[in-house]
Amino acid sequence: MMKKPCKHKGKKVLLVEGKNDCHVVLALCEHFKLPETFGIFECENDDGVLKRLNAMILQPDPPETIGIILDADDSEATGRWQQIQHKIRDHEYIFPDQPDVDGTILEENSDKPTIGVWLMPDNRKPGMLEDFLMEMAETNALDAASQCVDIAKEKDLCTFKSSHLSKAVIHTYLAWQDEPGRPLGQAITAHALKPDTPTATLFVKWLHTLFT
Repeated sequence: MMKKPCKHKGKKVLLVEGKNDCHVVLALCEHFKLPETFGIFECENDDGVLKRLNAMILQPDPPETIGIILDADDSEATGRWQQIQHKIRDHEYIFPDQPDVDGTILEENSDKPTIGVWLMPDNRKPGMLEDFLMEMAETNALDAASQCVDIAKEKDLCTFKSSHLSKAVIHTYLAWQDEPGRPLGQAITAHALKPDTPTATLFVKWLHTLFT
């Protein structure tokens, strides 16, 4: 394994917001035995992903394929989709009106890279990486974790933003697992989160199609 698995700079690269995203993808690739045809570059935040995407398209010897993963956050996926369109509007890519629910792949006929886009959690709903992961949790335990967070909110014990509710719930759930509090990628490897879900399967299929 590379010493810095989240700082890949090869010809096929997946741009992600943070280290959690990177290690979740690595864990999924390992679980589904995806061929090692691409690397991952962690860009620190959503703006960093879009800036690096634009810079990579413009460089003299651009990559063959660039994938990006972005959280839809608290808007519909179409809002984030329009932001991506605006960022690379000068590069002649043809965008469908809405992101593909199975993950989008944009191919441009000149010498520009193929671009893949996945909007967390499922290319449709508002949300983020943690919403994608909640589908992997055991339902009864996840419901109990959600109730605990709701009680803490009612007692005014919480300071997290409302848009980060899924983060609070998934980390509460992981605090009850063996070992408590594993990082998100390690939780998949340890099967505290079970990745054989419809959304994760679609996501891995998108990765495979994009990079092979």
